[in-house]
Amino acid sequence: MTNNLNEKKSPAIISAAIIATLLFMLSSFIGGLVCAISKKHESRESEYARYLLIDAAQGLRGSLSALRLCNESEPARELEQTALVYAVRAETALECREDDWHASEKREAFLNDVAALLHSADPMEAVKYSDMLFGYSDMFYEHVANGAEFDYNGELSDSAAPGESVYPTEDEIQKAQELVESVLEPDGIQAMGGWNGLVEFSVERDGKYGYAVVKSDKIIEFAYAHGAEGGTDEESAKQIALDCAAACGFDGLSVYEVDASGGATVVKMCYKTDGAMCCDDCARVVVSDGKAMAFTYGNCDHEHEGVPQVKVSEQDARKAAIGGGEGVLVARNYGGRERVCYEYRYEMEDGVHFVYVCAENGKQMQVK
Repeated sequence: MTNNLNEKKSPAIISAAIIATLLFMLSSFIGGLVCAISKKHESRESEYARYLLIDAAQGLRGSLSALRLCNESEPARELEQTALVYAVRAETALECREDDWHASEKREAFLNDVAALLHSADPMEAVKYSDMLFGYSDMFYEHVANGAEFDYNGELSDSAAPGESVYPTEDEIQKAQELVESVLEPDGIQAMGGWNGLVEFSVERDGKYGYAVVKSDKIIEFAYAHGAEGGTDEESAKQIALDCAAACGFDGLSVYEVDASGGATVVKMCYKTDGAMCCDDCARVVVSDGKAMAFTYGNCDHEHEGVPQVKVSEQDARKAAIGGGEGVLVARNYGGRERVCYEYRYEMEDGVHFVYVCAENGKQMQVK
């Protein structure tokens, strides 16, 4: 079994994924991608590819190391999904490097076999081979980060038992493409493959390159190339972001936070549960020059069950957050369970801090 997610990717789209990942990391955007660069910067692409490859190899090693500690299916499945993301990012970065073909063949074979094993219908199957997975991922990281030798000859391939197909059908790809065309209105679009319920496309609009990812009947992520310039006034940015999220399939979100400190305006949005904003699961839109240039759904459609009732008013809770202004009611996962609390924001000399006051007992729950 091979991973066809990155087949036929053009250099522009590869660089889009690379620079997108890096800029999201710089913006504290975890699990999402923001921007891209043009075809003209091939030398910079190679350097960015190296950084992305090292980061992906480190993430792959860490998640496969943790997999060795699993003895239940649920945490194992979560780690499998995390490791898959890093494996795909590593393969994307490899395709942008100008390396020896023989060396690349071994590395890509390793990443393909990792993906095949992590696609197993039973997550505990991967746990059985977690020592071997970690061992090779450790060597892979040392290879890309420090130049150590890496040798792989398909030792994991026999472990990857064939199971239910994780790749999309032609019909699923066609439906996903129609969705992207109707929402993003690209001048050009090409299906790049897919895995595990996701379908990825390279897109081009107004001479800017990018990509889009579809899951079921929703666009969960897209980005077009853009710079940090081109700010948009806050109220307009909010509406553009909400309209973008709704068009992608996430209607009914509320604006949680707006940040224009980086030039382009980043709008965070989330759903509410019993009036509390689910701020740990925010979707994000990057608005530049009055247009939505990037979107990631975060985990905004996460279902919240068993959220406790508010027992303390905001006015009473404010006593535990002196000088914090008016608090915002939020729902957060803290201490292993869902909690409702009031969030108070403090602008201080070293940056922004938050005080969270429990809406059940009126006491400080967290300060960060």
